[in-house]
Amino acid sequence: MIREALVLSEFVSIGLALVLVYFLLKICRFTRSISLLGLPIGFSHLALSYTFLALYLLYEENAIFSDSMLWLRLITQSFGCAFIAFSYYFTAKTDKPVRRLLMVISVASVLSILTFFVALLVTPPFLVLPSVQVAGNYSRVLNLVFLGYVVYYLVARLRSRDREFSDLVSAPIAFSVLWLAQYSLFIWGVDGSMTAFTLAHVARLASLILFIRVYYSSGRVRR
Repeated sequence: MIREALVLSEFVSIGLALVLVYFLLKICRFTRSISLLGLPIGFSHLALSYTFLALYLLYEENAIFSDSMLWLRLITQSFGCAFIAFSYYFTAKTDKPVRRLLMVISVASVLSILTFFVALLVTPPFLVLPSVQVAGNYSRVLNLVFLGYVVYYLVARLRSRDREFSDLVSAPIAFSVLWLAQYSLFIWGVDGSMTAFTLAHVARLASLILFIRVYYSSGRVRR
């Protein structure tokens, strides 16, 4: 019963994430904003991570396949968080053309993931990757850093009353709830708390619903 509920949760998350990507792409057509353009790319990778986790749950008996799905989930989730964070960071730092800036964001995101894996390889035991469960907890710390920066950035922009963000007051709240989901998963990975595990899934679904509400309303206002 628990497994079926988890699979259902992943498929609902995939659906919500794809709906969100659709609304974000519609907004990008009007704004041409690099920071907003990074969001559908980032959330597309988060949707992929939910897909890999669903496949892991469906084929958990196949050890090799399920482990591969967990690694792919770890990579796509961290890449998605990194892409969103670097989109905001580089938008504030430079006014390069769209195509060049997206390349810079992509390279920075890939390098951050590669650096993470290099760090895993050089920690004892040397040149041996830890289990995917241990690596997953380290990756959640990395994701917390990325999402924490996004919350900080959005709050700072709202305080400056930037017109581009004036209709996205709830965006930092949505990212904060997503941060809470990652933090709860980290707690679950450390002590196995089922309360934290449940909260992580509830917070993730709540954040996606809030994101859809925020960016759907934003797109309607812009029209």
